[in-house]
Amino acid sequence: MKRDNTNIIGDIVRKLMRNPKLAKKLDELDALNICKEVIGEKLNQYINDIIISNGKLIIKLKSAVLRNELSYQKTNIITKVNNKLGKEIIKEIILK
Repeated sequence: MKRDNTNIIGDIVRKLMRNPKLAKKLDELDALNICKEVIGEKLNQYINDIIISNGKLIIKLKSAVLRNELSYQKTNIITKVNNKLGKEIIKEIILK
């Protein structure tokens, strides 16, 4: 007799999403994508790396001039990203 061991993919994904660690990482990935949209395509070419760690968005930049410009827009970027997500994922931005 053959065992029916099939599950609906949606059920499996819902089970995985209940895991708080995985849900947090997926939210952080969404936040990174939204951050890139908010910053804009032209400025993204001057960014070496973007990381989220413990609610801090760490942006490594190629240009000191751009770092100065983005420092004035920190609160605006945080607000836009968190509003698009509907959650407060980013609490602080660090520019390097």
